[in-house]
Amino acid sequence: MEYLPLDKGSHIPFYLQLTAQLIRMIEEGELKPGDKIASERELSETLRISRITARLAIQELYKSGLVYREQGRGTFVAESKMRNVQGFTSFTENMRKRGMQPGSQILQQEVIPAEETLARQLHIYPGDPTLHLVRLRTADGKPIAIQYAHLPLKLCQGLEKEPLTNESLFSVLRTKYSVYPAWTEATVEASSALPEESRLLNIKQGEPVLVVRGITFSETFDIVESVRTIYPSRGFALYLGRQRI
Repeated sequence: MEYLPLDKGSHIPFYLQLTAQLIRMIEEGELKPGDKIASERELSETLRISRITARLAIQELYKSGLVYREQGRGTFVAESKMRNVQGFTSFTENMRKRGMQPGSQILQQEVIPAEETLARQLHIYPGDPTLHLVRLRTADGKPIAIQYAHLPLKLCQGLEKEPLTNESLFSVLRTKYSVYPAWTEATVEASSALPEESRLLNIKQGEPVLVVRGITFSETFDIVESVRTIYPSRGFALYLGRQRI
């Protein structure tokens, strides 16, 4: 396995540079589910870094659910939880790639304190301010999803005042706040449409919907948002790619 030298002139700490490099290797298939990650000693010797630096990088992967540990055997790449699945990262970019015009209607955009469960998801303290953003997402003017997002306000002070109608949230984060969403951990579950969801999506109450829950990370491994998206099941396809069974 070939590793790139770490950039000594970068403002990003060595352990985060190494974490990003390992994530890239996982995402691009150089490291596959079940593959063993190099040990702290091996990484230290190969990249000429301290074992503490190597340990911190592996801990970041472990905390993010990208790897698992087996006592006495080492650290291994975990099965994919749909990282960077198209459609669950940037809705705006995904719709444009499909040749459709993305849009959004702001239903709620306000600062609220984080309750305990949300604080754990965002790695902040209970009571810390978060931006609660609810949007009806459209494609060519037709409702296609309802999106509920919470963002830690410490990353985006003033975002509650930004005009986000028909704007890409990720684009605004990048250009105005220097926050760069990089990857998402997502899970999908089936549910039934509630009355308000049915009204907004123009479907029957109780009709099947797909609920996508995600945690988005920045390139420096800050948690950017916790997001829940409701899609009508009809006309919506989820591509998972090849899965090991």
